Amino acid sequence: MSANLASVREGVNHILTNLSTNLESRAEGYFRRYAYPEWLRQHSRLVGRIATLLAEQQGEAVEVEAVGLAGYLHDIGRSPLLAGDPREHNELSALVLTAEGLGECAELARRHPVYAVLDEATTPRTPAERIVYYADRRGGMEILPMDERISETAARHPRYAEGIERSRPRARAIERALFDGMTLRPEDLAAAVAARWP
Repeated sequence: MSANLASVREGVNHILTNLSTNLESRAEGYFRRYAYPEWLRQHSRLVGRIATLLAEQQGEAVEVEAVGLAGYLHDIGRSPLLAGDPREHNELSALVLTAEGLGECAELARRHPVYAVLDEATTPRTPAERIVYYADRRGGMEILPMDERISETAARHPRYAEGIERSRPRARAIERALFDGMTLRPEDLAAAVAARWP
């Protein structure tokens, strides 16, 4: 590798590291303001990191900052400050993000639930929406293989298990499409996130 190419790669890596650090710092401010419990912070950090990494892999096809921040804030509708609101958490997330001036993140958050793929009104359509959807399919409290994470979600929510199971083939299709053309493979995602955010 030439010295110039190595210098360019080092510069790009530095820029991406700074962007990731900035996104996580911004997200932490919202976590505090919306009184996220620790479990929600942990989950949201993981989904944000996965979304950021996958957005970077897409090149210019998606806006890394918007996708990464949407990953970090996709569950803001689960804030204890919103307890008692009868709307679904993804709808609340979209409303809160819009009210916070983060309209570019709102639709990505609205389309993230596992069952979103079962309804044409909420199925992820764009690469950015698919990234946030997929990041949540992989990141629970740790990064799991997608099928394992879907099974874990169904076990935690038995009332919705049938719909969650029906979403599995569509989630698999999103995974295949998302990784098509990437050098990163689904089975390497956990190691890539761990290397980036030790």
